Amino acid sequence: MTNRILTALTVRIAGIYLFTKIFDHFGYYFLSIFSFSAFSSFEEVLNEPIDKLYFTGTFLTIANIIVSLFLFVKAEWISKKLIKSEKEIITELNPKSLSKVILLTVGIIWLATSIYLIPNFIKYCVELISVLNGNENADLPDFAIINYILKTILALIIIFRIKKISDWITKRI
Repeated sequence: MTNRILTALTVRIAGIYLFTKIFDHFGYYFLSIFSFSAFSSFEEVLNEPIDKLYFTGTFLTIANIIVSLFLFVKAEWISKKLIKSEKEIITELNPKSLSKVILLTVGIIWLATSIYLIPNFIKYCVELISVLNGNENADLPDFAIINYILKTILALIIIFRIKKISDWITKRI
């Protein structure tokens, strides 16, 4: 396997992952639009915010579909633009390389989850600041802030110090 093929495969998987993210919010988004528009008493009050939410959400959903399909279909073209030289990837399975693969996988998954949860983190921080400033109407969302911070820090440590961590793990074996 070459580095260009691996990059194309990674880009294609990213496109599929981005496409599946549509279904995480799809039901909630359209159900909330439908339920708000079904109440006739809210129609006058919420007409403009609902229209903005509907058009913004629909635009973002369509943009998500277009970007994910572009990544999936044009993965080879993107990999050719990103990787100029084609080198063969040679790996051997030993305790050190296996520990690196496992650690890197965990680090990347934790970092991707942290990036995905940035809006929730910002919302929590805004509400926390509002509560600390004395606003009694502010309600803290249910968000595991300590878990988020620890996983983000550990993911960055694992990714940037993978050689030292895998050396330490293989010494113990």
